[in-house]
Amino acid sequence: MCFASVWGGTYGNACAAQVTTDSIIAPNVFTPNGDGENEFFEVTSREGKAVALKVFTRAGVLVFSITAKTCKWDGCSQNGDEMAQGVYFYTAEVPGSSPKVSKSGFVHLFR
Repeated sequence: MCFASVWGGTYGNACAAQVTTDSIIAPNVFTPNGDGENEFFEVTSREGKAVALKVFTRAGVLVFSITAKTCKWDGCSQNGDEMAQGVYFYTAEVPGSSPKVSKSGFVHLFR
């Protein structure tokens, strides 16, 4: 298992084939409340490559998944149900990248 530091580096040599730097940009808060500001959890790659984004509840249930150059989650499930305000876990990776480029973390959804 690889443990990333707060500066984006890794501990030990076990993660030499995985990059967990700021190659993927993701905010930690968004507010899909209709005011026109911060309406989406938007995830992109600094290099403009496609990103595979998955969003999970804290219980580990997948609620949203997309692969695109600009991934936008509006706070709704795949079938359009509005998700509750709270904390969600996400994973993002650049498919086919070598070394693997990925990022994971938590995003706060405020309504």
